[in-house]
Amino acid sequence: MARKNEKTESSKERFVAVRKNNEGNLCEFKSNTGKVYDYEMAIEAIEQGKIEGAMLFTGRDGKQHIRSKNDGDPNTKFSNLKEF
Repeated sequence: MARKNEKTESSKERFVAVRKNNEGNLCEFKSNTGKVYDYEMAIEAIEQGKIEGAMLFTGRDGKQHIRSKNDGDPNTKFSNLKEF
């Protein structure tokens, strides 16, 4: 049984659309609930375990970056998601 503060996989949000900046980098994410996350909000939500299918990594620049989890499904790769 899950504790009150824990989210189960089925209750987590997932990103279904992305927005890119002028340089082609991801800058916003839209979840399956319609909520729009800017990059920093998305990092926080992933850190808190609220988002499934996304993970953080530290880039060469020392900053946290977001990428999709490699689950073998091309439909969940951020580069394949529709733009909004």
